[in-house]
Amino acid sequence: MTALLQGAIPCLARSGPGDALAQARSLAEQGRRAEARAALLPLLQAPAEAGQASLLLGVIAEDDGNLPEALTHYARAVDLLPGHAEAHDRLGYALGRSGRTVEALAHFERAVDLAPALFDAHYHLGATRWWVKQSAAAVQPLTTAVALRPEHAEARFYLGRVLRETGRAVEGLMQLEEAVRLSPMRPAMHAQLGLARLELGDVENAVAALRRALQLDARPTDTRNNLALALVQAGEWREAEAIWGALLAERPDQHDAHVNLGMSQLQRGDLPAAVATYRALVARAPDHAAAFYNLGMALKQQDQFADAEAALRRACELDPALRDAPFTLGVLLWQTGRAEDAIAQFDSAIRRDATFADAHYMRGLVQRQQGDIAGAIASLRLAVALRPESGDAQISLADTLGQAGDVTGAAVARETAARLAQRKSDSQASTFAVGVGRERRKQQDLAGAIERFRQAVQLAGDNPHAHYQLALTLRQLGHLEEARRHFDEATRLAPFLRPPPLP
Repeated sequence: MTALLQGAIPCLARSGPGDALAQARSLAEQGRRAEARAALLPLLQAPAEAGQASLLLGVIAEDDGNLPEALTHYARAVDLLPGHAEAHDRLGYALGRSGRTVEALAHFERAVDLAPALFDAHYHLGATRWWVKQSAAAVQPLTTAVALRPEHAEARFYLGRVLRETGRAVEGLMQLEEAVRLSPMRPAMHAQLGLARLELGDVENAVAALRRALQLDARPTDTRNNLALALVQAGEWREAEAIWGALLAERPDQHDAHVNLGMSQLQRGDLPAAVATYRALVARAPDHAAAFYNLGMALKQQDQFADAEAALRRACELDPALRDAPFTLGVLLWQTGRAEDAIAQFDSAIRRDATFADAHYMRGLVQRQQGDIAGAIASLRLAVALRPESGDAQISLADTLGQAGDVTGAAVARETAARLAQRKSDSQASTFAVGVGRERRKQQDLAGAIERFRQAVQLAGDNPHAHYQLALTLRQLGHLEEARRHFDEATRLAPFLRPPPLP
């Protein structure tokens, strides 16, 4: 189990049937384990005290790192105290630490049934379910654990993780923020908080959380990799690529760093560098599907179609679930005049993911080009249904409906496409204005920053980051009432964007 889970040791019940048991418990709590063990061993022969003695001997053995002995004592305690919730919890905990998670779960579930108010049982049940990738089933016991002990940072940490993994990203973020507040020196908590913020688009605060995690512990390669990913989203690709370069210098076999370095190079248009990065990776890892896919993408953008096709076909072979590989191969085949083969690849992508809107869209374009108007309309309608905000799909549907003589349908689709295109243009302009405003604020041009943030709000009133950045800058200038209004709007649009504490 994880280090956080291993660090949670439940408390023993303090009551006991005899003075000898109470004395042994006192010795154990003082750390005098050898004396406590010597006092407990004779009690194993006393019917009234053997169960509690076995339970305490299990704790002592576990503290000494002797899990096999602890398991023996806990199992005996469960046999002698069948309705004792803590005995089941302790046995489950030791089983989990020994890798016997199925048995551990059964004992945690029994402990919860016996004592619904026992925090440790709910916590261990939820954390172990998360460990065995049963995130949905982990939500309820962890929610109960947090309700029973709100100040327990690790319970909130695990609850935050399972909420995120079950699609409740904002609730998960709130739990992780509270976990960090309760236990601010845990690097793993800051790292998970950074990922939660990044998932919700709060790039600036994600970078801050990931940096804090690395300040506390600079070793984890996954945290360094995630910081670099966040930095790319923040436009700081030089620092990001330096991080990946350092990771690869330490360990050239870190394939994720290779993939992400190439992705950054690809995004900023340095195609030769991206090709070199991915060629190095496929030479080192000839079965790495994502590396071949990204190599094919980079080669395709350089118009090296034959090499790109070979790389994409290899990616398709290596990973039957990778939907983007046949899709991109289909686009390449269409661009090089092989329409029938292109449709076959789009069909392959759709078989891998029936909700892949882009594959339905491209299939429709090629069908229309081949004169299959009815088939094209069906494909384009599917693309629009799967992604209603796609202006390209709407305008293509409008053109195809027009070819089919459906004047009314074409007009409706064209009107929708125009509206979507304007919304997309305004959204992009708003995002750009926010970026310019942040740069001006960095240069202490607060008036210029506010001007840009106001422009961003005017372009897209539903852009939470525009309201948030405007509020931050207004507050910096002392315009507290207007700042509050924009903070409120930002939080309404994106509940994870809450005003930071006043300095």
